Amino acid sequence: MNLSALLAYISSGICGLFCIAYLVLTFVHQRGSLARWVFCASMAILCLEGLAMGFGASATRVDDFLYWQQIRLVALSFLPALWILFSLTYARGKVRRTLSKWRWTLIAFCATPAVLAAFYYDSYILFRQLRSEGGVTILLGWPGQACHFLMIIGTVLSIMNLERTFRAAVGAMRWQVKYMILGLGTLFLVRFYTSTQALLFANVHTGMDMIDSIGLIVSSLLILRALTRSGHFNIEVYPSHAVLSNSLTVLLTGIYLLVVGVLAKFVALIGGDIAFPLKALGVLVALVLLATLLQSDHFRLNVRQFVSRHFKRPMHDYRTVWSRFTEETASHVSQPELCKSLVELIAEIFDSHSVSLWLLDPEQSHLRLSASTSLSETDSQSIELESRVARSLKASFDKIRRPIDIDKTEESWARLLRERNPKKFEHGGNRICIPMNTKDSLLGVVIVGDRVAGAQFTEPEFDILNSVGTHAASSLLNLQLSSKLVETRELEAFQTMAAFFVHDLKNAASTLNIMVKNLPVHWENPEFREDALRGISKTGDRINNLIGRLSNVQSQLQIEAKDTGVDRFVETTLERWQPPTEISLNADLDSRSTADIDVDQMGKVILNLVINASESIEGGGHIEVSTRSDGNSVTISVADNGCGMSPDFIKKNLFRPFKTTKQRGLGIGMFQSKMIVEAHRGRFQVESEEGRGSTFKILLPVDENTH
Repeated sequence: MNLSALLAYISSGICGLFCIAYLVLTFVHQRGSLARWVFCASMAILCLEGLAMGFGASATRVDDFLYWQQIRLVALSFLPALWILFSLTYARGKVRRTLSKWRWTLIAFCATPAVLAAFYYDSYILFRQLRSEGGVTILLGWPGQACHFLMIIGTVLSIMNLERTFRAAVGAMRWQVKYMILGLGTLFLVRFYTSTQALLFANVHTGMDMIDSIGLIVSSLLILRALTRSGHFNIEVYPSHAVLSNSLTVLLTGIYLLVVGVLAKFVALIGGDIAFPLKALGVLVALVLLATLLQSDHFRLNVRQFVSRHFKRPMHDYRTVWSRFTEETASHVSQPELCKSLVELIAEIFDSHSVSLWLLDPEQSHLRLSASTSLSETDSQSIELESRVARSLKASFDKIRRPIDIDKTEESWARLLRERNPKKFEHGGNRICIPMNTKDSLLGVVIVGDRVAGAQFTEPEFDILNSVGTHAASSLLNLQLSSKLVETRELEAFQTMAAFFVHDLKNAASTLNIMVKNLPVHWENPEFREDALRGISKTGDRINNLIGRLSNVQSQLQIEAKDTGVDRFVETTLERWQPPTEISLNADLDSRSTADIDVDQMGKVILNLVINASESIEGGGHIEVSTRSDGNSVTISVADNGCGMSPDFIKKNLFRPFKTTKQRGLGIGMFQSKMIVEAHRGRFQVESEEGRGSTFKILLPVDENTH
């Protein structure tokens, strides 16, 4: 058995063992996820590819050799789709939304190899050519070249997505996914290299099979190391949508392809170089090592320490640090978002893997975990504090309003925090507790530990941490006060709404009461009975309408937006409303765009606008609904020739609750509509003139995939 076949069989066996092991773990622990199943499927295909390489390398007949090479190319062509799917689901949150945006890419990567295998199977390989130094060179047909082109694009997209996952993960989460991403990144880079060589020369040399096998074995060892870091499949990170603007993958790929392309042209001019593939591999390895070095926490820390020590510069630029904290905290309007941003900033600036933020409840009896870079959702999220422990915690930071090293104190509260914030790294240094103090109270604490290289905090860093704690407490207090203010306003709104509700019910009850009193007196009169039945029916309809409008008022609006064709959505919504006979409804739908729309909620907005338009028209009139797209947004317009509105009413009252021009209106329709439109990241434009009509325009952002 030759070395190439042996390496192919070894790599195939490793992939088969990985596939079986992950399937067993998935069924035993009942933690199946899409990422796990895709990983198992890709390992199974790599196992099949390794067997095909091994059988081909061991073949003695030319036909057998070509047969297994064709099998290998077919298996190879299906890998990019699986790798892209895995890179989109591994350690990711909001998987469905991500897959929805990538659906056409995934379909293309699944359909292309299927079409090639079904209709062009015999064209993958044209013929073979023996080289003087041994080995076999296979000349590829265009379907074979297409397989390698898919591999190049697929590996770049996969590495780019894994890079986004790695960048979004912070602290211990990054530590958990590091070796899985490093192992897969190694595998993808090796395949990227061999496929670029195949596409560049339109052939494949069997010597490249050995590189693929060795790369798979090395990446498998790294993935095996990842298995020792439990929970990496259960992490959920949320990468930024800025993909191409700051992607190191795209930059290095462009540099590599440019350098290799220039070298290939130069080599061709001087008559060829049999060592060119190895030189191209050297360029790739150099770029990978450079990228790895730049992403190393230890390297960045050593650079800062070197600059600080030899150029008399501080480790941290205080103005930059303070500016970053101010900008980040000012942009959040909810407590969970603020806490998450705080722990990520502290972890990044102070090179700490483990940062956890604990908040005291109003009764000062529990510390609740609000955000962490190391503790998962399955960890305990609450610390019960006895009254003496709570008093001791508050007294400690009243006495010393500075961070405290909890590994150097034996206070009861410090022991509790050490238990609930365990060290992830043996040499990560001591854990620091940062108080979040306001003038009169302690809102919570931040635990910082597991620093890169176990670096100790300096006095200047303690000062920064103290300022960070104070700033965080101020931001949290502002959010809490804002929340109480919102609750107070909601209560006032409810009381106002209740007054409207009671008033209308009182009128309805009065009407019914008069009818009931008159029934015994006028029961024998047929005309009275008919009038009474009509009055009761109208009163019932009025009560139902009132209840229906009140049910639309919600304290928090939940939006479930999906990619929707705007024209079809508006057309379907208008079908649910029948205009009065004296009013004509015209639809001019010409946007041809899609947007993320909650059909039920946005449908209420469209219906509310056309109903308001019909109620503003006295006698006969017309309503026109239209859609247009300008590339960046889509506009839905509802225009009428009704009574119109004054500029003062539009400016001061149109979108305020309980402000209306209708005698029987509640004034909540436009208020609710504005909430729904803004929840879709859209906005209203209103044009109106008294006596001539109104035009309401809804501007919504267009789906990126439309263009």
